[in-house]
Amino acid sequence: MKAFLDAIETRLRRRPGWLRTPSAPAILVSDTCFAVRGLVVPWDAISRIRAWRGDPSGGTQPWRDHHGDICLDIAADLDARIITVSESQRGFDDLVAMADRKMTFPLGWWDHLDGPATRRQGTLLFERFTHG
Repeated sequence: MKAFLDAIETRLRRRPGWLRTPSAPAILVSDTCFAVRGLVVPWDAISRIRAWRGDPSGGTQPWRDHHGDICLDIAADLDARIITVSESQRGFDDLVAMADRKMTFPLGWWDHLDGPATRRQGTLLFERFTHG
């Protein structure tokens, strides 16, 4: 049975975003990096951050249990997965504050998450461009 559960968890972790559980893992934030679920991400490794708001009814994507939470999808150079964190996780506010200091998000970005189109598509907070 344990092998079966481990196999399911491995398959779910390969999806974009993290495996979501009612007791979401805390986000640890420092001046040089953040960490969630054992993955340490340096600030300079982040290539893209997109904010979106979960469906309050949970209807469009029932496997995501965010029900109106503000969420961030974070892409980093060191991992092919998209790291999804939500405001229901401890440390989310610290993560947003530090990321905003490091990358300068657009002013009032959270106000843009209330429209139905933006709710689905989200809003881009940061994208690193490479010249070459």
